[in-house]
Amino acid sequence: MTVFRAYDVRGVYGTELTDDIARKVGRALGSYLPGGRIALGRDTRVSGPEVERAFLEGVLSTGCPVERYGVLPISMIGFETWKGGYNAAAYISASHNPPEYNGIRFRTSEGYGMLYHETEMMDLYEREEFLEGEGKLTDRSPDDAILRYADYVEGKLAFDRPLRIVLDMGNGAACGTFPLYQRLGFDCRVTNDSPDGLFPGRGPAPTEESLREAAKMVVAEGADYGVGFDPDADRGLVIDDRGRIVPPEKVAVILAKERYRPGDRVVAGFDCSMILERELLPMGIEVIRERVGDVFIANRVKREGAVIGVERSAHLFLPEFQLSDDPFAMSLALGEVISRGERLSDLSDAIPDYPYVQKSIRIVGSAADLMRRLEGDLASLEPDTTDGLKITAEDYTVLIRPSNTQPLIRLYVETAGGAADELVDRFEKLIKGAAK
Repeated sequence: MTVFRAYDVRGVYGTELTDDIARKVGRALGSYLPGGRIALGRDTRVSGPEVERAFLEGVLSTGCPVERYGVLPISMIGFETWKGGYNAAAYISASHNPPEYNGIRFRTSEGYGMLYHETEMMDLYEREEFLEGEGKLTDRSPDDAILRYADYVEGKLAFDRPLRIVLDMGNGAACGTFPLYQRLGFDCRVTNDSPDGLFPGRGPAPTEESLREAAKMVVAEGADYGVGFDPDADRGLVIDDRGRIVPPEKVAVILAKERYRPGDRVVAGFDCSMILERELLPMGIEVIRERVGDVFIANRVKREGAVIGVERSAHLFLPEFQLSDDPFAMSLALGEVISRGERLSDLSDAIPDYPYVQKSIRIVGSAADLMRRLEGDLASLEPDTTDGLKITAEDYTVLIRPSNTQPLIRLYVETAGGAADELVDRFEKLIKGAAK
């Protein structure tokens, strides 16, 4: 599988993603931005320093100056890029993938995800037409960047009462952000807060299962809520005061009801729950669907002038803070709502739950060929092909799409009237049959 994924460069370090590739990617980025200032950060992965070193060799060789922040959340690299007047940013991470993976992600001058395939970068990479020069490397303090971010968000928030929060840092880039919450008056309880690229605390992916201990801590400590971050800290999964995961769509609905007004727009991933339309359309808030992928959502939010962007995977965008996906802004804006008196569990329970099942089916061979066969098999159901195949009926939706990062087919089933398991069985058999 190619390391050049839909919205980043990613693979197993040393076999798929090599130092030579990282170096060449650096040369391509620097040649695409002649003389441009580039911000650089990374998460805590063990291979991070090696990938960073190779990438730096490449980009500096084109004459571009680079300012290196070390381990810092990608959302804060996005903030620094925007506020610091950089031409672009690069970030060394493989997001939620296992520790043996690493990658390179890109940010525009405004700090949100760059659709690098739509730039000249890959043409320059393939043609090996690189600039030559001697760029300067400058090191920046990640702690100072966190404080600058804290100064900025503090001016946008007002809390009616002190809040207690549990922060599961996931041994990743969020580990250094404790001072942000302290600065804003939070009583913090922290777990998995030692930087460790093997992610020994609960693994790299924040899920209902992996956040069980954090959820127990929320209840035991009498916290108002909790948040669990992934390694690059562009996602935060919310835990309510009863120790339950609050789906990202519900978080988006709560924030939309409290902060925004009729006529505003929300951009949602194609796999997001029908909760969004059922809750927001009656309020006069438009819901726009976009293909799955945080970079695609980011760019659509920018184009549409939306007030929220949300993905099922817990990427959440609040452009009133910045255009980058930002779990810190999300958690603080949610805290502002909670501080007014209502429990998060009550706010969440006021929004209906619909049975939602997600399955991942590993495949061998071409995902594109498999999807073409499935499109023929499902033609009578008239699927929407914006991103994979989506079938919408009166009381259920089914989405079948290939993963952007792994050799998997994702199956998502949501119902408003039960029978989710029957639908899963039916469409899983169809996928496996088409894969033969």
